[in-house]
Amino acid sequence: MKKTALAVALLLLLGPARAFADNPSMSADLQNMMQWLAHEMVQGIAFDAGSTFDPPHAITDHRLAPDISLGGGHVPLNKSTFPTAQTPALAAYHPENIFPSSVLFPNLAVHLRAGLPGRMDFAIRGADMTTPPGYKISPNTGGVGQSNSIGFSLRKHVLGYDDMPLVSFGANYNHVYGRFLYNTTLNINTNGFSTDAPVNGAIVWNVNSFGLNAVASQTFGKWTPFLGVGYNYVTGSIRTSLQAVPDTALIDPIKGEASDHPEQNNARVVFGWQHHGNWVHAFTNGEVKAIGIGAGKTWVMQTGLSLPFHIGTGGGNSKADSFASRKTSAVRDNGGRRELTDNESEALARVRAKRRSEMTPHKEMFGGSSEQSESSQGTPTMIFIQ
Repeated sequence: MKKTALAVALLLLLGPARAFADNPSMSADLQNMMQWLAHEMVQGIAFDAGSTFDPPHAITDHRLAPDISLGGGHVPLNKSTFPTAQTPALAAYHPENIFPSSVLFPNLAVHLRAGLPGRMDFAIRGADMTTPPGYKISPNTGGVGQSNSIGFSLRKHVLGYDDMPLVSFGANYNHVYGRFLYNTTLNINTNGFSTDAPVNGAIVWNVNSFGLNAVASQTFGKWTPFLGVGYNYVTGSIRTSLQAVPDTALIDPIKGEASDHPEQNNARVVFGWQHHGNWVHAFTNGEVKAIGIGAGKTWVMQTGLSLPFHIGTGGGNSKADSFASRKTSAVRDNGGRRELTDNESEALARVRAKRRSEMTPHKEMFGGSSEQSESSQGTPTMIFIQ
């Protein structure tokens, strides 16, 4: 994860056949560049860590439902703050031109949600992205990267009946940690002496995000658009390093290392839609940073699938039945205002089955046998006199 974003930072000194003069200020230049990279990257990683969107439908009590999403994120890099190189050879190379104005990174998430009493649900979120074997940033530069994420969310659903939108309030936590290691060979020369030096670098991050959000959704036929807002409090850090250590004592090692922390407060706008299918639900959602560094320019887009059937044997609770009963006056099949959701269909089926059992007359009223009457415990015998 984030391998595309991390790769662009490595092209600074890792091109083939590049040679730089060694002098005391080159290490300082590298450190300044690593500090800039750490500051820019940690903001995007922190925003991505706060992405915990769940599809906008409630899960019946005691039931489980999985969903999976795949997308990407956009992180701007503020090149106007890029440090000016003090080393003449490095300044002539214009390293700021190597970096793009923004980077894209992949985003994969898997949820497993469980229904709770009181129109609530709980979700576990996980992600694992690893670079493939033999991955190379360039023909001469190899890299190994991996990012993991684990998170939890708890939601409470209100309204959602009598043509009112469903409003979902959520609290979530995400822990994102990963690293990207890279290596190549750099040609270094000083005072007419030239040698190849192995170059090793790393970008390591560890971020925690605590969030609150509110999302409103409204179903129209098979489509459910939604809109919401979220707030995240973020902690953690990122560390960047790059060093070239020649195999000779005639040239001093060149090193640069820095670290930074994300801004602690940021907010996001959440929007998207969900399509209700017979076998699978499809959803697309976007999240745009609303306040903080990169507001309006940092975003995440995801598209995924949510299974409409529920894994489990739970039958819901009385609150779900009461909710479905209220819905019967506002819902019509196909030709009406909208279709029932999965949770409402299950609850409504239970209500109808209960009503049918209560309204079924005893066979004794229509000449049923005495054996049938006697086998019905507690059922009085009804006698008609002509």
